[in-house]
Amino acid sequence: MKAGTVLRDWNLITHALNIAKNEWKWLLENPIKEVKRPKEPPHRERRIEQDEIDRLLFALGYEYTEEPETISARVGAALIFAIETAMRTGEIASLTWTYVDIEKRVAHLPMTKNSFARNVPLSSEAIRIIEQLKSVNESAESVFNLRTSQIDALLRKAKGRAMIEDLHFHDTRAEAITRLAKKVDILTLARISGHRDMRPASNLLQRKY
Repeated sequence: MKAGTVLRDWNLITHALNIAKNEWKWLLENPIKEVKRPKEPPHRERRIEQDEIDRLLFALGYEYTEEPETISARVGAALIFAIETAMRTGEIASLTWTYVDIEKRVAHLPMTKNSFARNVPLSSEAIRIIEQLKSVNESAESVFNLRTSQIDALLRKAKGRAMIEDLHFHDTRAEAITRLAKKVDILTLARISGHRDMRPASNLLQRKY
């Protein structure tokens, strides 16, 4: 289990025990009060270089000027879309045409990881990808017509062919937030990325540009 997962569970349990003690009076003391809290994991500094993006897109068979008709090519489109929008893998896979407004240049996410809906502004590049996908996927309910398992599996294979190590699809989110930080203030950045806690967004602002 990753350190970040342990810490999230730790914080949740601590909060629940504090409520049981302070509000419900079920406990005299928080039983884990004196237990040493796990250390915060080091912040990941991985940036995605343009050369790596180009190699991955080549390995996935994605072409900027061609319709992404294959599953692999659509994973390539999803990769670029993620870097443009800071959307998570699951959010991209579950995005439906109903919630994409090309005229207003926004994608609405009715359900996200933190259970809050949010609107994601779409850049010109993101709109270009949406337009590409309309010609091959408009009859499908979802925009990318992909499952998260397909994205993970095909990206893993593409990394091997492109000889790229230590790269995960989730790194696209951090890369997107780092790029967006050059254009918007931190409150706007948090609204776009869906961070309810400002600390993760603040940590990303400290990454090297």
